[in-house]
Amino acid sequence: MNKPIAHRIKPLLTPQGVAFHGQTVELRPSGALFFRERAVLVVADLHLGKALHFSAAGQFLPPYEAEATLEKLDAETQATGAKKIVLLGDAFHSARLAAAPDFLPRMIEILSRRAEPVFVLGNHDRPLAHALNGHTREEWRVENIRLRHEPDGEAGAQIFGHLHPCARVSTRAGKQRRSCFVVGPDHLVLPAFGALTGGLCVTSAALAPFAREADLYLI
Repeated sequence: MNKPIAHRIKPLLTPQGVAFHGQTVELRPSGALFFRERAVLVVADLHLGKALHFSAAGQFLPPYEAEATLEKLDAETQATGAKKIVLLGDAFHSARLAAAPDFLPRMIEILSRRAEPVFVLGNHDRPLAHALNGHTREEWRVENIRLRHEPDGEAGAQIFGHLHPCARVSTRAGKQRRSCFVVGPDHLVLPAFGALTGGLCVTSAALAPFAREADLYLI
């Protein structure tokens, strides 16, 4: 299995602009991406309500993930001055959330306080499309760049999430798994933004094709 070349692994300690198909995109240590000239903040895979979903199934998790994720997103919105937030799928974890009184309306209201939300539908939140107040899309575009939840195999520039990329790195404290951006010639994969999300290693079968020629920015 191919592993990423060591010199392509870069710690992302401060926001960094990178060129991607004629656009400058700002990678942020939070896991968000920012189109500064357009005042558009992009995040992927919040999985809001994941703890609530598992609690309904009898698996109790700390019920603070939604608040922690929204606080981080609010801080990013304020820091960047974003006017629009594009959520690249799986903003919400499960169709079960439709049965939770007021959960979705409350989350949507919070997401809308500082910027206009655009929900690009993912595999987890597609069943909730009817509840997202008409702000849903299959994809969102910036010039020739298509922003989607997951790659569709078509040629051209794509920015997407879905895969929750992370990398194993050696540190003085031992080996760690760190979430990361994967920035390749035609594909840019965002890390999961949510507080309660797992990660898939860039050497996995699903991510390796995108990571082989990519720079990995660790967050």
